[in-house]
Amino acid sequence: MTTPELSVVVASVNGLPYLAACLDALERHAPEAEVVVADWTNDATRGFVRQRWPGVKLLSFDEPMSVPELRAAGIFAAQAPHVAVIEDHCDVRPGWASGLIAAHGAGHAVVGGSIRNARTRRLRDWAAFLCEYSAFMEPADAGVVRGLPGMNVSYDRPALAAIDDLLREGRWENWLHPRLRERGFELWCDPTIVLEHAKDFGFFEFVSQRYHYSRSYAGTRNTELGRRRFLYALGSPLLIPLAYARIARNVRARPGYRPEFRRATPLILVYTAVWAFGEAIGYIFGGGRSILRVR
Repeated sequence: MTTPELSVVVASVNGLPYLAACLDALERHAPEAEVVVADWTNDATRGFVRQRWPGVKLLSFDEPMSVPELRAAGIFAAQAPHVAVIEDHCDVRPGWASGLIAAHGAGHAVVGGSIRNARTRRLRDWAAFLCEYSAFMEPADAGVVRGLPGMNVSYDRPALAAIDDLLREGRWENWLHPRLRERGFELWCDPTIVLEHAKDFGFFEFVSQRYHYSRSYAGTRNTELGRRRFLYALGSPLLIPLAYARIARNVRARPGYRPEFRRATPLILVYTAVWAFGEAIGYIFGGGRSILRVR
């Protein structure tokens, strides 16, 4: 059997129906790719995947695992020379896989693209999308960039070798991509490589996500910060205006999002305040088990 050009790793923590929609989109728009699902949700989800998509390489975990750990497990199981990473609440678009392969073929080791909001009806979904992905909204910057999303990105084998230890430690892209840049790898963005973010967030659900994500992020940094982490905890309220200003800057560069940004501002401020609080807790008390709660 010929090895495919692209493997697609899906970190599965939300289960059905998100995973089913994700795999349907991959079946339509990336039919030649090897698909690796790393899942720790439940037996019903895994049974459905085995029945509906028998060609999917399914990695099953009974104990909770973080999203970075699932990504790493999928990457280590993938066979293709290029490995893309998405999540179960993401749906690929037409041309997504061919765009990644073409960019790699042009000599780019690390390739990513744009994130599109597929949940546009409710204001709270816009607020969540802007908090998470404003830096990668359409149209994303084309060419060499400083950052790429963690769930619309593809690596060649030399790039993966350069971050092997960080993958095994379960690190987020906040550590992976700076390491790659330090090692001389360029991060290449092709804005036509579009992934849809299709997660429905309730208000309290996203508040919980913001808290656990930020606490786990801060907790991971504690080793490198040492006692300076307490200064970071004291300064955490400054994250509220800084994060809001960052989102506003991203929206200013993409005027089409301004109406949603203005209407979502009260929620965005709530979410950024929760993030700041989570970081403060993480710097003081550590990450705890928060990373396992991130979806």
